[in-house]
Amino acid sequence: MQHSLKKDFIKHPYKEMKVKKAAGAIGVSKATGYVYLKKWNSEGYGGLLPKYGGRPSKLTKNNGELKNILKGKDSWTTKEIQKLIREKFGIKYSLYHMSEGF
Repeated sequence: MQHSLKKDFIKHPYKEMKVKKAAGAIGVSKATGYVYLKKWNSEGYGGLLPKYGGRPSKLTKNNGELKNILKGKDSWTTKEIQKLIREKFGIKYSLYHMSEGF
């Protein structure tokens, strides 16, 4: 959910609109509306922003080197990049992961 929709939701209760109606106006359930309201009340604007998580990239410290290698050739296939990363950096990525991340 885009944080702009969450901001729009938060404006509604201040206009005397009930949570259920405000949630419906942006296309979310009443329960989700209460989650947004609770986050707004406890964390302010920052509570409406998306929280990104997950495992850090295995290539983070090698990104510059990888970019320089990739610039040396006009076109690469996903399999070629997968093989390069495995041989040069010792990191194994599935083809699916490669197609999502590159």
